[in-house]
Amino acid sequence: MLMWGLLNHYYEWVYVYSYSSNDLPFYYLISTFWAGQEGTFMLWLLYASIYGYIIIHMGKAREEEALVMSFMNLIMAFIVLILIKKNPFMYVWQANPAGFPAGITPLDGNGLNPLLQDPYMVIHPPILFAGYSSTMILFAFAMAALIRKKHDDWIKTVYPYTLFVAMILGAGIILGGYWAYTTLGWGGYWGWDPVENSSLIPWLTSLALFHGIIIQRRQGGMKRLNIFLAIITFVLVLYGSFLTRSGVLTDFSVHSFGESELDTYLTAFVFLFLGIGMITYAYRVRGVKGSEVTSGLFTREFFMAFGMLLILILAVFTLIGTSWPIISGAFLENAQSVDISAYNNLAGPLAILLGLLIALAPVFSWKRSRASKIKTVSVHFVVALIVGALFFALGMRDTISLIVSTLAVFIILVNGQIVIQMARKKNLAFGGYLAHVGLGLMLIGIITSSVYDASQRITLPKDQDVTLFGYDIRYEGKEADSMGRDHVILRVNGQRTSQGKYYWSDYSQAYMVAPAVTNFPTQDLYISPIQVFSAEEQEKDDMLKVEIKKHETVKFENYSFHFKDYEMDTHNSGAGDMTIKAVVQVKDADDTLLGEMKPGIKMVGNSKEILAATIPNTNRSVILAGVNVEEKKLILGIAKKTDNPGPAIKPEILAAEVSIKPFINVLWVGTVIMVLGFLVALFNRTKRQRL
Repeated sequence: MLMWGLLNHYYEWVYVYSYSSNDLPFYYLISTFWAGQEGTFMLWLLYASIYGYIIIHMGKAREEEALVMSFMNLIMAFIVLILIKKNPFMYVWQANPAGFPAGITPLDGNGLNPLLQDPYMVIHPPILFAGYSSTMILFAFAMAALIRKKHDDWIKTVYPYTLFVAMILGAGIILGGYWAYTTLGWGGYWGWDPVENSSLIPWLTSLALFHGIIIQRRQGGMKRLNIFLAIITFVLVLYGSFLTRSGVLTDFSVHSFGESELDTYLTAFVFLFLGIGMITYAYRVRGVKGSEVTSGLFTREFFMAFGMLLILILAVFTLIGTSWPIISGAFLENAQSVDISAYNNLAGPLAILLGLLIALAPVFSWKRSRASKIKTVSVHFVVALIVGALFFALGMRDTISLIVSTLAVFIILVNGQIVIQMARKKNLAFGGYLAHVGLGLMLIGIITSSVYDASQRITLPKDQDVTLFGYDIRYEGKEADSMGRDHVILRVNGQRTSQGKYYWSDYSQAYMVAPAVTNFPTQDLYISPIQVFSAEEQEKDDMLKVEIKKHETVKFENYSFHFKDYEMDTHNSGAGDMTIKAVVQVKDADDTLLGEMKPGIKMVGNSKEILAATIPNTNRSVILAGVNVEEKKLILGIAKKTDNPGPAIKPEILAAEVSIKPFINVLWVGTVIMVLGFLVALFNRTKRQRL
């Protein structure tokens, strides 16, 4: 019904008015269904209904069906309660009596946020919410197992659902990262943002649960932990929903919905099901009897259990870090967030241990094995060491990055061989090994694209080639798309590239920008527009501003500016008098040093004198135009030399940040292979056991 209203422009409904408009294409109209909080809750409800139908009509969970559906219905009832509070079908004149006359339908809607007008908005949220909502299946079956005291049967039914949760949540997270990288222009694909983390945490616990179920099926152990993980995975999804929607992270996350009137309901949602789950677990857990995992050190279950521990350590740390604004806000006047470096500092050592476990686990047998089996992968390890030495020769000096990259190659070789062997035998049980191959590729892509990347700010005069990182980059102006939004036209090595967005949005009252990403076999060239200076704008103030940090090199047209240091002179002057100069080295396009320039400011009493410098061998003067205090940057003003005879014709100029991302395609290929591994495992499991 809501989708029908969106597609047919029922602007009398507050949700339709708030998120759609007449000018939106059909596919963006579809995406408005989940653009707002009410729509995402309805999407959640839709998925819950589909999952319930599957459990009732296509599954084998006959004995526990009543209990499972009772918990599913309780969850859906609470979502309905939230939708009653925040009704998407409310009339606009009911929501805003002062703004809309009763009974009069607006002719057009408010429109969709320009940041969300992207093809990935059509596919990313539905996939992610399919993963979110599917965690309720794990919760419902775990609760039914506790109440019925059937602690073994439930994992047979829930095993494929756990695979589905891990696969679909992982796919949603990956799509979100790729969307950020290619479209939103945030400078990367993952930033440990609290809302990003709120998806990562339940994905990690679902991975731990999946491996725990394998151990339980093999040895009868980990029954208590598996039930706990099934419960807490769903609760963590609810908690993530609270973080995203309540507005508590508005100052700490670029993804947060902002302030919400649903805080009380969302808090109750979390605590209700946390309470139901933990109270039932505490009351029934003593009756959960399982075999202890007592195998030796060199067994597959030991390696798998140790891997689960590492995954859960990362999940717990990420949970604490994500919640830190709330925790610190309870004790400090100003809430604080955890620095990104804290996550990276933990993730590195964990990746080393996990990499070793994933590479060696397939070598060992279940229950009984021998350390000598490591010899069977000695050749793989030697090859990995050779590749690691190659990484070192290519400039990778960070110890953790080097070790993780080497182990990633080891993972690929060991697990890849198993995939090939099983595929030749037409044994579809290779899904897990294939997923591990994908993980190895992801690790290599993450590290190489970070270690070998380079970035520089440049100015691109219209219709002039500027060479950077070995590429000839040309800015050819702007053109409008079918929706009237400007894109910058760029050519790299003579070939037209994907176009970066640069247009004014009345909706946001700001310029919307998005990068132009050019894919090459070994790396991406990433051009992110900063600002377009028209000829008229340059004539108006006769100055082009370039920001530069101390010890930073900035590309300007066909020159490179390197800010070496400051020069300060307080001699031969009165009290408070001072001369400050910036020492800037200038090189030409061939990296030949042309000389130094020293633009500065002379302060005498209350007066200030601008000391202009000249770019060597040019008619352009340079001044200190200001200071960017927040980013600790000087602002250089670059203009014609004032005594230049005759006006020069100034071209339109694009200021942009250009970076290279070596081997980042390895990361994206790895993500596809990892999800494909989950899909193969799910297909193989459902083939042998109907849902």
